[in-house]
Amino acid sequence: MEVKIFMVHVCIFLVAGYVNSQIVTQLDLDKIASGLDIKVDVVENLDDGSQHLFKVTFSNKALTSLSGLNWKIFFYSFFIVESKHILSEDGLYAKPEGYTLPNVNLKLRHENGGLFSMSPTTGFIDLPPNGEREITFYAANWAVSKTDIAPNWYITADGLNARLIDSTKEGFVREFINAKQWKRMKADKYDPYSPMARYQRYKVTNPNVQMKMVIPTPKEMSNHDTTKLLDISGKVTIVHSGLDNEASFLTDVYNFDISNTASTNGVNIYLSVNNTIPSIEGYTLTVNPSEKSVIINGKTNAGVLYGVQSLLSLLSHGRSISQMEIRDEPRFQYRGMFIDVARNFIPKTVLEKLMDAMTMYKLNKLHLHLADDEGWRIEINDLPELIEVGSKRCHAEKKGVCLIPQLGSGPYNTTSGSGFYSIQDYKDILSYAKKRHIEVIPEIDMPGHARAAIISMEARYRKYNTTSINQAQKYRLIDPDNKSHFLSVQNFKDNAVNPCIESTYDFIDKIVSELKAMHSAAGHPLNVYHFGGDEVAHTAWVNSTKCHQLHLFGDAESIRNELKMLFTQRVANITFNHGLNIAGWEDGFNAGNGMPFNRGMYQNHQVYSNAWDNVWEWGEARRAYNYANSGYKVIMSHATHLYFDHPYEPDPEERGLYWAPRFTDSYKTFGFLPDNLYENIDVTRMGVPLSKSDVCGVNNNKCPPLLKPENIAGVQGHLWSETILSEDNVYYMVFPRLLALAERAWHKAPWESVAENIKRNRDMNNDWDNFAETLGKKELNRLDSIGIKYRIPPPGGNLDGGEIKFNTAFPGLSVEYSSNSQTWNNRTIPYTGSPVFLRTKSADGKRTSRIVQFSPIKSSALHPFG
Repeated sequence: MEVKIFMVHVCIFLVAGYVNSQIVTQLDLDKIASGLDIKVDVVENLDDGSQHLFKVTFSNKALTSLSGLNWKIFFYSFFIVESKHILSEDGLYAKPEGYTLPNVNLKLRHENGGLFSMSPTTGFIDLPPNGEREITFYAANWAVSKTDIAPNWYITADGLNARLIDSTKEGFVREFINAKQWKRMKADKYDPYSPMARYQRYKVTNPNVQMKMVIPTPKEMSNHDTTKLLDISGKVTIVHSGLDNEASFLTDVYNFDISNTASTNGVNIYLSVNNTIPSIEGYTLTVNPSEKSVIINGKTNAGVLYGVQSLLSLLSHGRSISQMEIRDEPRFQYRGMFIDVARNFIPKTVLEKLMDAMTMYKLNKLHLHLADDEGWRIEINDLPELIEVGSKRCHAEKKGVCLIPQLGSGPYNTTSGSGFYSIQDYKDILSYAKKRHIEVIPEIDMPGHARAAIISMEARYRKYNTTSINQAQKYRLIDPDNKSHFLSVQNFKDNAVNPCIESTYDFIDKIVSELKAMHSAAGHPLNVYHFGGDEVAHTAWVNSTKCHQLHLFGDAESIRNELKMLFTQRVANITFNHGLNIAGWEDGFNAGNGMPFNRGMYQNHQVYSNAWDNVWEWGEARRAYNYANSGYKVIMSHATHLYFDHPYEPDPEERGLYWAPRFTDSYKTFGFLPDNLYENIDVTRMGVPLSKSDVCGVNNNKCPPLLKPENIAGVQGHLWSETILSEDNVYYMVFPRLLALAERAWHKAPWESVAENIKRNRDMNNDWDNFAETLGKKELNRLDSIGIKYRIPPPGGNLDGGEIKFNTAFPGLSVEYSSNSQTWNNRTIPYTGSPVFLRTKSADGKRTSRIVQFSPIKSSALHPFG
């Protein structure tokens, strides 16, 4: 994630008031919290992209004044506020005294991470009932989305209970109505899509659209005869021996019998393991109407399950299926989905539903990001502080009670900012995954991104310090004599564990041991431990006494890299001693100049690296191939196509961050070329077209070739959870993009091997049309049936001969229109010039997309499907 630093200029408009030094009481605080109406506007982003201007309006609708000197308002910002005055001259730390805004008598402080406070100083003028006050800030870079402004601002006073400011729960960010608000700079090519722009994007180019029978697309289908049908109804028997788990996926949906012998008067579905199938997860599926049978053979139980899933897909459109033979196997051994449960907690039930969908679409790895600065999410034996402190965010005056609020979690521990998996919960997740042949890969991010662990172990240190100093120091993660100043990418000043003390490695060994024990108890052996390794601040350890004892020399960055190398080697040794492979983000293994640390340093059988940084103009996409060529197993995790925390459209109404591409829709994920990384080069972050030569340079000298393709382990989608505040947010951001991910992870399409760009794009668009048709007419219904509230894309609309015609991203979904946003109809309508509002309905008709307004003003869409 990029660093966003802000320069702030403040303009204040004051209503009549007077200086009041009274002390705020709890009653006053409660009244203000319920009556203070806060609205936030992004006023403009400057043409050069250097700054943006936003405005905060305070309207006091309470019956009491906001007065006194002992209160504070806390708010979260992704951006350092008033950096010119709040940050030190070298930018390495925030001044503890904060900064008093001139002529306002409000002091701003950077608390930690993204948490800021504002508090009155002597001379503060009361905000009386019915009073209004506006504060405007200039800030570096840009803000173009409503989710850039986090909710749940709160107010506190000395010795009183913190109170959420009710108006900031939701809907307090005002509309974006002009290009100065939604363009990051003048060069930004993106505008929100109009219905006419969407209509062009959604246009079908394939002259012969055909629904896919199964998604992801099988490798080979033959002997297909639609005139010969097998009716799988009436008496149906599943015949198998020792495949109860795999058979249960059929009996959970259909009332089929189970037996180890075939029935003589009905349809038989045979399940069996056949070692002659070449691929470990491969299967064959034969539908034989004349024999009234379906035969599914798998190389392993997992292969049988994938064959069962293909049969379930065939049956989802009706109980009569045509004669066919499928021979199928996955393109990649690693087909993953990453879920960040640390920034915001995601309950076990949501993970289970996610795994249901992963199984439907043959994904087999669940990468769980269990710890970060903002939260620790798993119970560990003998270390209760990790959940007592590290799993909770709240406002507390006393140290060691909880973590400070972040990401709009507010002052209470009842929001998505708090939560953890008990040992039993985690075992339940593992058991659920095992049944679905999904491998769970736990990640504890270190040495950066570790504030939750650090604060928890400091609470433990204080608990034992007076009774047993050895016990107190056993799992301590910091050097108390470290005088280093730093701010992480997310503006934390204390989030790096110290790699120069033995207690750090005692802690990691403890965590690995306990995770391994939980996996073993659940019958789901731990194979890979992910240590994170990303985004360590350059100066995190430069003034650590313990690190100085190692006699390292050089500048801060070279010292950091040497200590990162030491850290990764020590962690790798711990995992090796536990019989595990190790994984990390690519920057955790980065030695500099796009190259990794020597693979020979690690004894582990496999070392996995998630290659994520392919923001083309940053020049680090080369890492993926350099790492594979150096012996690492690379998981293609590229932010431009596979980060589902990004918006679906370049629209302020769409949830998500946008630091890599401005948006990623299902079409973009579908078009990712995992075997040919540099052919994915398309545009800058501003949408300016890029050629391969722009990025790769003369003779492709900046884009090394892939010499060891066998080291590309697979593909993974990602949901980072900074803006994920609810269960519905999870489903909205992951689906239906997960289906496009699964298609590319399982199936290599013929068009991927086409060298000529124009033909490849044409063939890809034709394939997309088939895929989109299948989603709209079958797969989204299947998601509805298991309770997954996928994103419903807004419709396209076009003026044609005086009539408005509609289309959708996924043909088969219906579109409704209204002249008043109240009464809705479903048909082509004449256009009279009056406002027309449009929305798309879900496949089951129970939900709708966000409402958009039709205008006949033509607006071009970037990278249209056609």
